[in-house]
Amino acid sequence: MKTREKILLQTLDLFNQKGVDQVSVLEISQTMGISYGNLTYHFKKKDDLVQALYVQMQHELDAAINHLVQRIFEETYYLKLVNELLQVTWKYRFLYLSINSLMNQYPFIREGEKSYSATRNKILNRGKKYLIDEGYLKPESDSHYELLIRNLNMILYAWIVDAELFHEGEVAAKIDDYATLFYGIALTNVTEKGRTLYYQIVQNG
Repeated sequence: MKTREKILLQTLDLFNQKGVDQVSVLEISQTMGISYGNLTYHFKKKDDLVQALYVQMQHELDAAINHLVQRIFEETYYLKLVNELLQVTWKYRFLYLSINSLMNQYPFIREGEKSYSATRNKILNRGKKYLIDEGYLKPESDSHYELLIRNLNMILYAWIVDAELFHEGEVAAKIDDYATLFYGIALTNVTEKGRTLYYQIVQNG
């Protein structure tokens, strides 16, 4: 593993443990056992580390979302795809535990989240259209599904804070529980055909 990758890995671990504001570049270098100058050769300031981790997370989320889009046309309600999204956000949980302050402090995060939200809405709408066309979702009004998608997006944003406060289990159990919550909201709009297929997949899990 290259030094740059090691720095990002150690920084991610410290940010997740303590939060961005409580970690200095000096602490990162000392924890790694490298000189301050060596670290700042790769990342001149903490802002650069935050931005690099945010970009890295976006790449991983893009891969998970693309996987979701590809598989939704193969296996409707393929449960573990939502788990993939939750796993990525958990990996970078420091961002979502302090998202409001970070968006105020780092404009690139604010703009990135707006762009990512628009992309996620577009993907969820594509999935909605496919599921309605195939008879798995009820053909409700656009405003109804706009509200549903907003609720689902809120889970993707807020689940980490809720899990940190109220969930005492292992990480895998947390992810399974919140993925189930995500699908539970979506299931309020499925047809009998959709519900039958959902439970078939759950049983074959």
